[in-house]
Formats: sequence, structure tokens, C-alpha cells
Amino acid sequence: MKKFKFILVGIEGNIIEEDIDVLICQTDLGEISVLANHHPLLTVVKQGEIKVKIDNEEKKYFLPFDSILEVKENIARILVMFPL
Repeated sequence: MKKFKFILVGIEGNIIEEDIDVLICQTDLGEISVLANHHPLLTVVKQGEIKVKIDNEEKKYFLPFDSILEVKENIARILVMFPL
């Protein structure tokens, strides 16, 4: 499976930066999955758990507040407005 860059960005800089296969998160319209070469997207990610899959392993991260997801140029960035 093709990989793409996932970056979790906090107010003090990048918190997580890794190459992943799939990003799964909740938006106002329901759960979405982002894969490599996804169309550009800007949306709100709901507070709670997000999942990333890398080589058939799943990692989970918890967002304590709603955040912003930007997908463009094979990079998915979640912008969080709090220090971790």
C-alpha cells in the first residue's frame, strides 16, 4: 500500500511526523479514511480518537478538542490548538 506523510501539529511545532498507510478520524459528517493521493480536503476532526495504520499495525491518538484536518499534496496535517 502506498504511504503518505501524517503530521500532528501543535502550537509549538510538529508533535508527530510519520509515513502512514491510512488515517481514520471522525468529522461532522461521520468517519472518514484518508489514503495516499487523497483529494485536497479541509475539515474539522471531532474530539476523540484518531487511528493511523502503518504496515498492518494500528496506532491510536486522542484529541481532547476538535481540530482541523488539512489534506493536500500527499500530506495529512491535523492542527491542534493546545500544547501536548
